Amino acid sequence: YADTGNLSIQSQWLREDLAKIDRKKTPWVIGMWHTPWYTSNHHHPMSEGATMRAGMEVMMMEAKVDLVFNGHVHAYERTKPVYQLEVNEQQGIPYITIGDGGNREGFATPWNDPQPEWSALRQDAYGYGTLDVTPQTASWTWTRIHDSWNPNPAGVGDSATYSVRKN
Repeated sequence: YADTGNLSIQSQWLREDLAKIDRKKTPWVIGMWHTPWYTSNHHHPMSEGATMRAGMEVMMMEAKVDLVFNGHVHAYERTKPVYQLEVNEQQGIPYITIGDGGNREGFATPWNDPQPEWSALRQDAYGYGTLDVTPQTASWTWTRIHDSWNPNPAGVGDSATYSVRKN
C-alpha cells in the first residue's frame, strides 16, 4: 500500500533490481506481492491493486517476469497469461492467487459473473501449492484440502506447466 507510481522509491528499486537479473544465471523471475492485480473475486475487486498494476505492469512485462504469486483474497485463482486486462500468450504473465490458507472469516465470496476470459480457474477451497522448477520448466500443483467448509473432494485441484521465457 506504498506509492508505486513511476517515480516512486518502490518503482525505482524494482526497476534497478530487475535490470540486474542475468537470465543465464537466473532463468526464472517470479514476482510475489500481497494484493493481486488480476482477480475476479467480488469481495476483493481489482481496484485494490489497480494503482500498483498501472505503475508497474509494463515494467514487469519488459523484464519478462515468468510468474506472479499473490495472497490477500481468501480463495484460489489462476489466470492465463495476461497483460493489460487481455489474455496475451506472448507478453502476458500468469498470476496465481493462493490466499486460501484460511482465516476466521471464511472464504472471500462471491466471484464476479461472468468469469473473465483471463481467469483460468477459481475456487473457494482451502489448499496449498507446490512449484517444482527446472532451468526450462516450472510445474505448479495446487492441492485442495477437504474439510467442513469445502464440499469438493481433497486432492489435486489445479495444475499448470510453464516454460521459461526466451530473451
